[in-house]
Amino acid sequence: MLTNDGSAPTPHKSTIFKELMKLATEMFGDFGYSILKMSLSIRVLDEDVIVLRVSEGGNKYFGAVLPCVHKIDKQPMVLQTIFIGRSMRSCEKRLIQTRRNELHAALAKCTNTATRTQLLEAIQQMCGQPARIFTDEQRRDQERSA
Repeated sequence: MLTNDGSAPTPHKSTIFKELMKLATEMFGDFGYSILKMSLSIRVLDEDVIVLRVSEGGNKYFGAVLPCVHKIDKQPMVLQTIFIGRSMRSCEKRLIQTRRNELHAALAKCTNTATRTQLLEAIQQMCGQPARIFTDEQRRDQERSA
């Protein structure tokens, strides 16, 4: 979810669902509404990321509705597609990868030692693997010099 004013998005699952159903009704009438009503579910609402599940029959209708979202709960925003997967497991993997990359980007920009230590601990705790403190080029240089 990308807001126009740069503020954090604050919608709830019910308001997102209502907005999508309203747009489906406007675009496809009762037929589109009924197809999406039966097949659409919001699985995850994580700050600025929504994981939606749509059955195979409703994916074409949902694909047409998604670009038309301009506001949710009176907050102007657009929805950007990050990943389309065939299983919830693949979507979960992509969400974890996206969040991990955000943590690494924050770590690269961090200049405060205390904050950097907290980020390193968070990456280690959440991701289960050591943080990428160095870029790939820096790692290659270290391996060559060793």
